Amino acid sequence: MPPLPSDRFVRSLRRSPVILGAIIRDLDPERARTATDGPDGWSVVEIVCHLRDYEAIFKGRVERMLAEDNPALPGSDHEAMARDQRYQDQDLGTAHAAWLETRRAFLALLEPLLAEQWQRPGVHPEAGPYTVLDQVTRTALHDIDHTEQIVRALGLGERF
Repeated sequence: MPPLPSDRFVRSLRRSPVILGAIIRDLDPERARTATDGPDGWSVVEIVCHLRDYEAIFKGRVERMLAEDNPALPGSDHEAMARDQRYQDQDLGTAHAAWLETRRAFLALLEPLLAEQWQRPGVHPEAGPYTVLDQVTRTALHDIDHTEQIVRALGLGERF
């Protein structure tokens, strides 16, 4: 039997922390606050705080889809979160560790799911009808987008 599409995305969710950890492992705290992906871009520490907070949102959406019939999923304002929680003033290592902890819990939620549970629906405020698989797919893409943003902020893309 071929692997389910969900297997691919769960593997991606397992690999993303390893990749991001390697990128930021020895990053100077000052550089984490000053390196941005453009004049109005977020710093590395802001991006990692965003990943941490959205991991909890994504996990919460999946929990609701598994527990409720077609729930209305909550929206969020990432700019307000960054401002209200003062992302720029947070510690990179602490934010990264919290993201990892939530990612482990998210993976523990996903790993035992049956094929039909991946199709449990909800309604996303911007995307409309949405399944558990949709959320996990978007989470994997979210990781990639923000890891690439950090690579850009640190000027690592020029090494290729």
